Amino acid sequence: MYEWDGPRRAEHYARSLWRVLALVSEPGSIRYAIVPGLRRDDVIADPRLVEDPEPEAAAWWRTVAGT
Repeated sequence: MYEWDGPRRAEHYARSLWRVLALVSEPGSIRYAIVPGLRRDDVIADPRLVEDPEPEAAAWWRTVAGT
């Protein structure tokens, strides 16, 4: 989980990293999600801030409690 100065910078970083990861990753296995307007520490403290109305659709990127 990263925090950037705006969604444009986050998108640029994710797309740049994607190019590198694509060289060594299984096709279709690279994903990212950008959630503008939230601070990383706030989401870590309260993961419900990024709950999806369709939880199974985006479950791959949500934070979960440690075991």
